[in-house]
Amino acid sequence: MTVLAQAAALGLAGALISLLLKKNAPELGLALSLAVCLIGAGLAMELFAQLREVIDLAREQTGLSPAIVSPVLKCVGIGVVTRLAADLCKDAGQSAVASTVELCGAACAVVTALPLIRSLLQMIGELA
Repeated sequence: MTVLAQAAALGLAGALISLLLKKNAPELGLALSLAVCLIGAGLAMELFAQLREVIDLAREQTGLSPAIVSPVLKCVGIGVVTRLAADLCKDAGQSAVASTVELCGAACAVVTALPLIRSLLQMIGELA
């Protein structure tokens, strides 16, 4: 929970400073937002490492192939990066760019999930 408190404090401080900067230097406000996002992501990395340990343990206990677990984790990562990038674009007033980032993120997630889709189709083919 200390990570959440740190992230909340960082986010609030960054948002307040960014609001002040946007009046005179909007580009600095955007740069500050980016820096806060990167620091916040760094805070979350510790939690993701713990989550990865549990997922690896679950994979070992259930016998799931890394080929199944890995695309799911990659899709989650793609979703997080896409969301942050799109929100930064929206903060900069570039909604069309944000939509393009979201489109690319969705395409990357689908491509990343293709091995799972192929495995599913193969299992269905074996049942028929």
